Amino acid sequence: MTLSLDARPLDAALDALSAGQPIVLTTPGDAALVLPAAAAATTTLAFVIRHSSGLVGVALPGDRCDALALPPMRPAFRHDGGPGWCVAVDAATGVTTGISAADRAETIRRLATPGTRPEDLNRPGHVLPYATRPHVFGVPEAGVDLCQRAGLPAAAAFAALVSPEDPTGMATTGEAAAFAAAHGLPVLDSAAVLRNGSAGSSNLRFGS
Repeated sequence: MTLSLDARPLDAALDALSAGQPIVLTTPGDAALVLPAAAAATTTLAFVIRHSSGLVGVALPGDRCDALALPPMRPAFRHDGGPGWCVAVDAATGVTTGISAADRAETIRRLATPGTRPEDLNRPGHVLPYATRPHVFGVPEAGVDLCQRAGLPAAAAFAALVSPEDPTGMATTGEAAAFAAAHGLPVLDSAAVLRNGSAGSSNLRFGS
């Protein structure tokens, strides 16, 4: 899972996403592995699961979550600015237990498919949709923004990166940068992506 980083970091990240490969996004408090949901492959997701907390989310614009009838975990989150986690789902077909990398990759791709309908997903499941929020500079919002800029559906799978030095904790920004270099992955700051981006999280539309 090694990519050339000769290009500028943003160009390298967009190239990686276009190729279905993961990137690393950071915030001041954490870091995550991010990949395009539309191209989630079993082997790539297994890599993400192995180096992360194991909890995999899929960031989607809020209107897409509504269209898929994905209820929020906390009914008030879209009004009080809290995290936009929705009830976990599995693909209704093409999976077994739902927890394997292969099953979760299928569910993730299903969430990114424009033709997916609410009845194509079972609730609860093993993949956590996340409704992105306007004017928030987080990993989910930056991931969706970058997928859109790469010409992919506005859907990004993400998982928090575990510290390579202390597996009981999460990676610091410095550790995330070292991990990215070791694995040949582009690394970007989430806030910088959105502040300097042309799309902006508040303007995202699924499949646009």
